[in-house]
Amino acid sequence: MLSKPITIRSAEPADAPAIAEVQVLSWQQAYVGLIPDQYLGALHGSLARREAFWRESIAAGRALVYLACMAEQVVGFIAIGPSRDEDASAVETGEVTAFYLLPQYWRTGTGRSLWAAGLQSLEEQGYRQAMLWVLSENARARRFYDQAGWSTEPGSERSLLIGGASLREIRYLSPIFS
Repeated sequence: MLSKPITIRSAEPADAPAIAEVQVLSWQQAYVGLIPDQYLGALHGSLARREAFWRESIAAGRALVYLACMAEQVVGFIAIGPSRDEDASAVETGEVTAFYLLPQYWRTGTGRSLWAAGLQSLEEQGYRQAMLWVLSENARARRFYDQAGWSTEPGSERSLLIGGASLREIRYLSPIFS
């Protein structure tokens, strides 16, 4: 149980260092056993690049990012926008492009609050549906999406290479927004 309340707010370009840190720390825990340890251990070396990416993406409006904060500290974030997939309508389909939480906030309700804020924003922007990509072996994330009422899209699998490991991702679709 959390001792202080979590607040959800929109990210500003100045939040980029905290977003990058949450992303790295979350990857280092969530992807143990999925992505090679050597790659995960070296992720702090990518902080400057990730900070620049998030700063530029937020400033240019390429990503709408919401933060979960506890006493001003960023503990998680969700990034949303139009679908980037060629086979999806960017007008009707939104995408959750990133969703990360510091490991100590997993299973505290923080992720559900952050998730709800991101999906509400997609719906308010007029999207009829949302999608995301997830590593097919990421059981924790897949349980979360399944419990949220999302479902895998048959035949949507794609391959990628991270840290020398060949991985598979699958696409999840939300229920149709009202």
